[in-house]
Amino acid sequence: MKNCWRWESPGRYCWGRPPYFVSLLESHQPVYLVVRPGKIVGTRVIRRVRQEVYLDALKDHDLELTPLPGTTVAIRWPYDDLLYEQQGVITEVIDPVPIIVVKLTGNPRVLEQRGSLRVKVQVPLEYALVRPDSEILMTTTLDLSATGLRFPSAVELWAGLHLKLRLRVATQEVIVLGKVTRVSSRPREIRGKKTWETAVSFLSIKPNDSRLIEQFVRRHHHRQQLRQD
Repeated sequence: MKNCWRWESPGRYCWGRPPYFVSLLESHQPVYLVVRPGKIVGTRVIRRVRQEVYLDALKDHDLELTPLPGTTVAIRWPYDDLLYEQQGVITEVIDPVPIIVVKLTGNPRVLEQRGSLRVKVQVPLEYALVRPDSEILMTTTLDLSATGLRFPSAVELWAGLHLKLRLRVATQEVIVLGKVTRVSSRPREIRGKKTWETAVSFLSIKPNDSRLIEQFVRRHHHRQQLRQD
């Protein structure tokens, strides 16, 4: 992908073979803001004017992490099976919201190629520890791929923990053994209930179930693209 970052304005296709799609930051797009090394917070793009991006205020529990003008930051965002990053500098913090204004520098680059296509979708999920007497909790996924998922956990888990997962994909039940790979550092509280965003990679899944999820994800992604177009 070394030739990927040469594109025609305002096109998004590069000159490499095959042509690669370059995802640019757009209004209403969820993003991650790297405020300092190892500290990443979620927000969204309110609007973009040329090389300036207006970001929504950080969540209440992250508000003290709002960077000051002059701070160098990075913005990350997923698209299909890629994770992009672009550098920028904070030019203004507009009170009282506060809206964060970032002047983008350089070009977006691919930070990570994920193992499989991932989509934001709510799929019914039951999760529990692998021991037989563990309590079974229920929720819905935040996103899903053939190799893993994210979900809001009602209890704080930890990286490396193994979980038994039961998903309802379309009309079929899928049972998976998963491993927790990431847990949000702070919970999200809604109506007095706390949840921790938890990422899980699949350790053991039947080949047919993996293909079922892959097909489901691709169909859902295709429908999302049609709605955007």
